[in-house]
Amino acid sequence: MLDYIHLDTDVPVLSQLPSPFMSTAFLLHPFVQMPPGWEQVKRKHPSYHIYPSDGEILQLGTPVSWKNMMKQSGLATFKEVAIALSNVWLHKKYAKPHLAKKLNAIFQQNLHGPMEDTISIFLIEDVLDVLVSKGSEWFYYVDPIEEKKEKMRINNVSPVEVTCLATCEILLVDENHEFAFMSEYDAYTTLLLSKEDNIHTLIQEYGWEAVICDNETTPAWFLPKE
Repeated sequence: MLDYIHLDTDVPVLSQLPSPFMSTAFLLHPFVQMPPGWEQVKRKHPSYHIYPSDGEILQLGTPVSWKNMMKQSGLATFKEVAIALSNVWLHKKYAKPHLAKKLNAIFQQNLHGPMEDTISIFLIEDVLDVLVSKGSEWFYYVDPIEEKKEKMRINNVSPVEVTCLATCEILLVDENHEFAFMSEYDAYTTLLLSKEDNIHTLIQEYGWEAVICDNETTPAWFLPKE
């Protein structure tokens, strides 16, 4: 069974892939648009921070693409959006407050940033579909925080149940190790691993926004190289 992969930030991702995986990409988590009035109903105090639950997002939320946010904010690339989202914790040599300001300027009530640390609920249905696509009936999941490794039948689990399997980071892999999906701490992306080379086709088929890894792409894909 595959273990959770602790990636070295400065080393290309492809060189860190365990067998049999050959290709990989960072799937970008959509922003979350809730319906008008949702925040007013939920907010108990002006300073009270709220974020919709996975169930609320599935029932009421709408995904907003990074390209849509770029168009509204004037940010030019996926890298700029990622830097703007991560600005508060980036080292000062990488921080770009002016990019964060552009992104924050278009935030309004009921619009929330992409989910971090765990796989976005907007992606889970697709993830389950991919895991079963090569004939697998089961998937394994690994929770590196709780040190749990368990097996579940794919058709017996709902998207919300999947997001509850781990408190934070998680790795999902089908029983035949055709595909794996892994979230990382403080990341607004999910890492897709495939044993096939046609990862471009898969991403296009599901309409995901993604950064496909080449031989030089590191886990810190959005930061300038030293």
